[in-house]
Amino acid sequence: MAWGMKNLLICLFGSSIMEGRIGVQDPNDRWYNLFQRLLSQAHPDTCFPIINSAVGGESTREVMNRFDRDILPYSPDFCLFMVGGNNHDCMNPHRILAEGEIQCLLENFVSRLPVKTKPVGVVINPVVDEWHFVTKHPAFKEHLESFNGSLDASLNPDRDIARAFFIQHGWPYLDLYALMVANPKNYVLPEDGIHMNKAGHTLFAEEMFKLVNRLL
Repeated sequence: MAWGMKNLLICLFGSSIMEGRIGVQDPNDRWYNLFQRLLSQAHPDTCFPIINSAVGGESTREVMNRFDRDILPYSPDFCLFMVGGNNHDCMNPHRILAEGEIQCLLENFVSRLPVKTKPVGVVINPVVDEWHFVTKHPAFKEHLESFNGSLDASLNPDRDIARAFFIQHGWPYLDLYALMVANPKNYVLPEDGIHMNKAGHTLFAEEMFKLVNRLL
């Protein structure tokens, strides 16, 4: 029998949904801890260290500005990357992405990712408009007019870009929007309308486990 554990390192990259800090009281219930536990149970001879390189509140540009510091040094086996979420922050105009910028950022991500790293895309979950402050905030009124006042609808262009990019490059990806859109209130916090509650964390973990487990 060979001794010594195999290690597969996983990096999380993106903003607050990936960071997983919000939505559960017990840190053990955060989606990535549940995900890690499922992987460990399925593969008891493998360790799955997770580097949480996600930072809440950041645009995709801000996320990618940290790539050299927060991804490259780890040379991970997997990088789980969510696109979008804060790319049209009208309260912080410096965050707003220009036309076509998100595609450039994604291409930059691909070109600089270590050869050994398997990327896994994540599409952002639904927003419950009536629960989110942005739909009532005057700074967002003009931006949301094009989407009938819906913050959720305003995220669809970035969701579509992400899906098309993942498919074009042959990435496996988890579409949280598709998983939750039928009953978003079951998975999203009523306090803010976007971050996942405990059920959302659990669903995220279980579905990400199924996806990554197929890749091992």
